[in-house]
Amino acid sequence: MTRWQDVANRLRTAIANGEYRPGSKIPTEDELEDQHGVSRTTIRRAVAQLTTEGLLQPVRKGGTYVQQHPARERLILDTNVWRDELGYYFSSVTQPLRPLQPPTVAEGPCPPDLVALLGLQAGASVVIRDRVMGDPDTGRAVQLATSYLPADLAAGTVLAEADTGPGGIYDRMEAADLGWGRLEWAGAISARAATPEETRLLGLAPGVPVLCVTRTTTATEGPAAGRVVEVNVTRRDASRFEVGYPIDRR
Repeated sequence: MTRWQDVANRLRTAIANGEYRPGSKIPTEDELEDQHGVSRTTIRRAVAQLTTEGLLQPVRKGGTYVQQHPARERLILDTNVWRDELGYYFSSVTQPLRPLQPPTVAEGPCPPDLVALLGLQAGASVVIRDRVMGDPDTGRAVQLATSYLPADLAAGTVLAEADTGPGGIYDRMEAADLGWGRLEWAGAISARAATPEETRLLGLAPGVPVLCVTRTTTATEGPAAGRVVEVNVTRRDASRFEVGYPIDRR
């Protein structure tokens, strides 16, 4: 074990034991150097490791604090699709959310991890629709939602416009606009490291990952029949949210 790992372990144990409580400030670098008999470089590497783990949060010119971990809000795993006056929604938890700014629409290469889901070749072009969703009263961003649509189906259509009209892209797909028939959806849940932009928009603490829900949309009729016509990826603060589900006795 290297010196910085040893210091990181000691600090981690002190946090777990309550010696350094959530929200409290840990000793300065000078004090930690004296306590552990190591160099400042070693201290900084140990602190950086615990920051990555989400245990510490450095504050510019304010020292380093123990990260607070409030109780997570639960997202109930819902296998139904619902509808209200605005169109389809996929959970009662997300129904109250509203766009906090106009959506951005662009065209670019398909992300490598979504190529297989969309049945595309590497480098294929997709229409990318980005939305920042949140509480309309507080203006706080809660969820980032990005839709990826094959450019050979979506480019030049209403799906590539910022305003797709009542019911959004799904109503356009199912209605006469595109005539792709009754849509079918499937979802998956995962987690990954947050990008710098996700960290900024969601106000994430250092080291906090994002909880991802990836939903595929499949057309049943017309020229797109049987194709995945959209992959939607939503991201939330994994330190604030968890996925819950009922357990039935059989």
